[in-house]
Amino acid sequence: MQNNFQIYGRYYVREDRCREMMMYRLLMLLLITNDVNAAIHLMGTGATFPANVFVAWMAAYRSLRSPFVDVRLSYNARGSGFGKRAIAARLVNYAVSESLLSDAAYDDNPDLQMFPALAGSASL
Repeated sequence: MQNNFQIYGRYYVREDRCREMMMYRLLMLLLITNDVNAAIHLMGTGATFPANVFVAWMAAYRSLRSPFVDVRLSYNARGSGFGKRAIAARLVNYAVSESLLSDAAYDDNPDLQMFPALAGSASL
């Protein structure tokens, strides 16, 4: 097997490695020129019950993750019905409700998923 060499910068590099090195340089150039430190904004709305817990969780997450990534979380407690309408209309990134989505809502929005985030109790 014969190795062909090319001049790459100031170095002689095997021909098959030359293309790979150019791809690495292109990738590094893209990473340097793009705004890799851009903030990620996640907005949510919905039920009022979990609002205080979400605010505490957001502060804890921000204090732990801020050295690594700038994620800005917000939650606007305006009621479960409002949250369902807002997420269906794609006005927010997430919504919170204590009631389940109906089958019709799932049919209209097949990419929406519900999962439990918080449990609580009420006493009379």
